[in-house]
Parts: sequence; structure tokens; C-alpha cells
Amino acid sequence: MSRRKNILRKLLASRPEAVLLGCLLPVLVSSGLNLPSIVIRGPVARISARSIRHRDTLYIPAAAVARAYGLVLEEEDGRTFLFGSDRLRLRLEAGSREVGLNGETFTLEQPVDWREGTLIVPIYLALVHLPARVPADRIPPEPPPSDEVRIMLDPGHGGADPGAVGEGNLLEKDIVLEIARTARDLLEAEGYRVFLTREDDRFVSLRNRARTANRLRADLFVSIHANAAGNRQARGTETFYYAPATDPWARAVALLENAPLGMEDPGGAGELPLPPEDNAGDGRRGESIRAAAAVQRRLSAAARSPDRGIKAAEFYVLRHTRMPSILVETGFLSNSQERARLADRGYREAVAEAIARGIRDYLEEGGR
Repeated sequence: MSRRKNILRKLLASRPEAVLLGCLLPVLVSSGLNLPSIVIRGPVARISARSIRHRDTLYIPAAAVARAYGLVLEEEDGRTFLFGSDRLRLRLEAGSREVGLNGETFTLEQPVDWREGTLIVPIYLALVHLPARVPADRIPPEPPPSDEVRIMLDPGHGGADPGAVGEGNLLEKDIVLEIARTARDLLEAEGYRVFLTREDDRFVSLRNRARTANRLRADLFVSIHANAAGNRQARGTETFYYAPATDPWARAVALLENAPLGMEDPGGAGELPLPPEDNAGDGRRGESIRAAAAVQRRLSAAARSPDRGIKAAEFYVLRHTRMPSILVETGFLSNSQERARLADRGYREAVAEAIARGIRDYLEEGGR
């Protein structure tokens, strides 16, 4: 019996795909042998995971697969789980064989399931399906934490929440997503590690935007928006940090951008714990003020419109993130001149470049 166990272990270590997908899988499942750990060879890490007999096959914890592929849990409602990174999005649904990967769907041999409070997936997901769709060189390895700067860009709104709407059905959610993607590409070209809270047109709760930034231990959080006002003459750019509102307009903007809280399931993810307060002159708030000033300088110069300055307001995502955090308003969709500019791709690229340069200025000045 001991010799048989050793043979199985060696086979599993050297060629797990061939073993598990061949004749030994039924033997392992039906035998009384203690199942050895399985090594998941992901593009980010190699993770040893315990294998579990379940539904006449082998399962492994979903969390182990996520770690091997550099994914973090971004959203969950008890049944559907969305894991993501800056390049991959994996959707699992308990009780379903359907798996989503970057917008595409494929079918597993057995469903995702629960076992003793742990979300588990068929071993084929890690050994066959994901390696076939995500080659090992698709995602670069994580650099050492001490050598990387992590930036979270947050394109506002999305999905059922369009944000501000300009004439001609120009939607804030579309504008800011393109700006965020372009800024990400520029920053990554300079060696920064950049994440987006959403990669496509979908609704992401304010809670999960802040939760994702905290979980990824971002060094800077930048939420990107486009403005609107009842006064169609209002125009210009402005950048906010978290503190009690400095004027009635700042309070009104915060109320508008916090409105998606009403679309969220109050019992879904629960309220987030608040980061500790700090003084205005140092700590997180002081760093946020410096970041806001750096980005606003670049943005106002590129926008060729009134510089409305940096302001304080009580935005949910700024209050609940644990790193320096700012919210950028790139212009007014309610103003005909700025609406025309924001509809122009070249102008959006200029705005994205200004935001990226402002972020770089802040970081090079010692912010992190």
C-alpha cells in the first residue's frame, strides 16, 4: 500500500493532467487512500491545494485557484463570486457548471459547489480549462511588494448606472472608462502596477470599489468622473479629497456621486469598517490633499477650462479607502463646450495623460 501511495504521489507531482484525466482519477476517488495535495501552476504562483473527493470526482478550494492566478474576490452575493485582477475576471456560481472568464463562458464537467463552508471547484478548472485559456506568460509575475507602487483607478458608474448624461446620449460611464483605460496604459508603461475597479460596462457597488482597493493594498486611489449641473454655464475641472464639504457645491457633488448607494443590496456585502481618522496636516488626508493638488495642476492645464481647484467633500469611496484617495471631475457634460470636448477621443486622451502625469508627479514627490 505504501509503494502504491508513493507511485501516485510521484505521478501527480510530475504529470497531474495526465493522471487526473486518465484512468487514475476514478481510482483516486473510489479508493480509501488519503489524497495528496495538488500543485496548481498558475501564472502568478504555484499553490499547493488539498484535493477533495466530491460528486465522484476531485475538487479543490476556489481560493487556491485564485491565488495561483493572482485574483482577489471583488464581489459576491452568497451564490455568485467574481474574482478579478487588472487583466483577468473569473466568475463562479455555486451549483452551476458555467464559468465566466473575461466575458466568455465555458462549461465544467461538474458544478462549482460548497463543502464544509468552503467554495470548491472541479480540479479540471485548474488543470485543463484555465491553463488552456490563460497561458503562463499571459500575466507577469508579481514584483516584490517593496518594489512596486500600486495604483487603483476607479472609472465611476457603469452598467445600469450611467452617471451624468449629455445631449446626444453621451454617457459619463463610457467617457470615464475610456479615460481610465488610457491612463492605466500610460502608467503601466512607466512601470507602475495599475488596477481598474471595472474593465467594462458593468455596475460595481461603491462598497466593492473601496473593498477592492483595500484588499489589493493600493498606494493611491483615483476615482474618475464627469460633472453635471443645473446651471449650464458651469464648467471647469476640480479634484476632491475626503473631509467635511468646503461649500454647498461640494456637498451637492458628493450627494450625486454617492447616489449609487441606493442601487446596492443593503444586505449583500455589509458596511465597510472606516479607516482611522487622521489630522488634516499629515497621514492619509494630508497625502490625499497633495495627490489632489498634483493631479489638478496637470488636469486644469490640459483642459483649457476654468480651474475650480481642489475641494473637500464626503464621498463614500474616499471615506472607506485606506490609502490616499482623490476623486477627479474631468468636465461638465451639462456645458455644451465641455460636452463637445469630452465627446472627442483626442481630448479624452489628453485628459487621461494629464491624470497619469499628475499621479506620477505626486509619487515622484514622495507620495506613497
